[in-house]
Amino acid sequence: MLEVKVDLLKNRLYITIGRIQRNKVKNSSDIVEKAVSKLEPGFTCLSRIIDARDIDQNDIEEIKKIQMMLAKSGMAKAVRVGVENGKLLLNRVGKNTEYIASDATTLEEAEKMLDEWVNNNGS
Repeated sequence: MLEVKVDLLKNRLYITIGRIQRNKVKNSSDIVEKAVSKLEPGFTCLSRIIDARDIDQNDIEEIKKIQMMLAKSGMAKAVRVGVENGKLLLNRVGKNTEYIASDATTLEEAEKMLDEWVNNNGS
């Protein structure tokens, strides 16, 4: 399950990753890219990872492609919340993609971190 939403007022992308069956991440980059096209450069991203089981190498390549696209599209800051193994996986995959991300323990904390970052950086 992949859910992508956009908040135009906050210039923020929301990505929720649920249980992903093997090889079901394929072409998710198209969905994310379409959502990103509605945002201005300097946008922020909140990723919520509900379940990261069953991700294989093909899925990892698609996730890396998404992370690289987000960085190249002008994403300024990302915060991840959810299961620890999912955050760890996304941190490891995004290590060399110029993907700027922090971890939070709750959705409220993640929103607050992004709002404060925006307020402090004038975006």
